[in-house]
Amino acid sequence: MTDAPPPLRRPATARPRRGGPADPEGAGHGEPEPAPPDGAEIEAIEHQLTELTAMAGATIEAAPELGCRLCRWPGRGASASHAVEPRWSASGWQAAAEALAAHQLAAGELPALALLEASAQPAGLAERLEGAGWVRVAREVVLWTRRAAIVPHLDPHLRIESVTPARAATYEAVERAIFGLAPREAEDRRAALERGLAEARLRAYLVRLDGEPIATARLIPGSGVAALQGVGVVPARRRQGYGALITTIATRAGLATGHRLVWLAADPDDAAAQALYAGLDYRPFSAWDRLLRPA
Repeated sequence: MTDAPPPLRRPATARPRRGGPADPEGAGHGEPEPAPPDGAEIEAIEHQLTELTAMAGATIEAAPELGCRLCRWPGRGASASHAVEPRWSASGWQAAAEALAAHQLAAGELPALALLEASAQPAGLAERLEGAGWVRVAREVVLWTRRAAIVPHLDPHLRIESVTPARAATYEAVERAIFGLAPREAEDRRAALERGLAEARLRAYLVRLDGEPIATARLIPGSGVAALQGVGVVPARRRQGYGALITTIATRAGLATGHRLVWLAADPDDAAAQALYAGLDYRPFSAWDRLLRPA
């Protein structure tokens, strides 16, 4: 029986992470404080949140008469079939929400809406809907960064692989195992991943240790911003630094390809994930809520 390789360690010469033990004031070695996302970047992030569902296999359609856009993926439930990007007035949001619910029910779908609090209109829409009887079923917090951490020195047994369409099935299987996704979704996910890679709408990265895939991340280019999705590590290799490694590699790739910032969404109650991303200079700025109206 051989000993497991030691966890990854940052070299002593690496730039301290913001606010870490070596940088208690968060000075970042004199680097200027990065500006938070501006209006155009917030809209680009919101658009990418919508498009992530499409990359998994859903279709997106405009619904100006409803003041939003609609994601549709029949048979996949409200997580895949829901409204997004609501633009309602402060005086008419209740009527707009009822019209949306009626439209979705007529289509055989649950009334469901996903919204980015920073851009949804009117302000405070999630709380308004909850007050009107809608139920929040999920919340993530969107985090952003304009600078990437230092990539640790790599173990000689490690390999960082940029996934090609030919390797999409391997990547999908690892990602599905990491996140416990249903096997029935495998074929649709693989096909969507192949298309995205072939059309350069996304990049995917795989970390291998002694030839075995252990960590995944997707990078989705956007309008001035890039999104990270599917950042994960197989259970046997968690808490060993591989999550920070794959996140750093994908972040640097996003910034190196001309994007002003990189963002991701994470469970606000996952303390380990929040600590990981904070250590890599990712900062929270808005909630991403999913709400259902009970029948």
